[in-house]
Amino acid sequence: MDWYFLFSDFIPGHHGFKWSCFGIFIFQKEGYTFMRKIGIDAGGTLVKVVYQERGERHYKTFLSSETDSLSQWIRWLSPNSQFCVTGGKAARVKTQIENAVEIPEFKAVCSGAASLLYEEHKKKEPFILANIGTGTSLFFVNPIKDQQRRLAGTGMGGGTIMGLGRLLSGQYTFSDIIQSAESGDRENVDLLVKDLYENEKPPIPGHLTAANFAGNFTDELIPADALRSLINMVAENIILLSSREAEAAGTKTIVFSGGALKGNPLLVKDLGQFQDILNYDPVFLKHGAFAGAMGCLL
Repeated sequence: MDWYFLFSDFIPGHHGFKWSCFGIFIFQKEGYTFMRKIGIDAGGTLVKVVYQERGERHYKTFLSSETDSLSQWIRWLSPNSQFCVTGGKAARVKTQIENAVEIPEFKAVCSGAASLLYEEHKKKEPFILANIGTGTSLFFVNPIKDQQRRLAGTGMGGGTIMGLGRLLSGQYTFSDIIQSAESGDRENVDLLVKDLYENEKPPIPGHLTAANFAGNFTDELIPADALRSLINMVAENIILLSSREAEAAGTKTIVFSGGALKGNPLLVKDLGQFQDILNYDPVFLKHGAFAGAMGCLL
């Protein structure tokens, strides 16, 4: 963005010149275009914003508790743009941003995910969308026929990782919980299939979980191990539900989106660990956390 600044109206003073009326005039360089539309997805934990400026798309996040900062930033950025908002806290955002138009959440996230899927992976085919935010919603999306419908959902999601993670470790931020989990080993916490069969060969892969948090651990539970188990538990529940819906819909493609995946490589890894026993093709969107906001732009 190119700007010209002009300062004016100064008079002589004791030490040279001084300002009598301090004025700042801002001129935009010729050819600059205001953002036509700004997409906002106001979720339970994060507010995601997508906008396009001079042919380049930008992505920005705020905490859901920072809607005042969001509205101030938007008024500074481009007050004359069209604002389209979706998500569970869309009503709150609408009270702070004049002329904001609300888009149905399910439609926004499905159309945004379909657009990102084609943009990032050149795929335009029916798929199951697992949108992992505070909780998780599952959708069937057919971009060829412009069809989408919600199938199911679960309370397991980023909110589960935050809430239980805080209880298990005392960590208070999502990034700290994920970072701590990276050094953990869930085998110290979970009861695995191979533990049940001991020296015998199990009928299913031994690394699968027989029971979450049911391992033979001591009273001195290591927080990192517990956090690693927690993330895997969330992933297991999501992929089991998603794969069942994919089979029923006649597709192998499961697209994962949502804010809980951002900066969370462990969850991404765990969501892909069942391909040897379940018939599915996992696809992770680079900007999947912004699917809802992206859908508002379409």
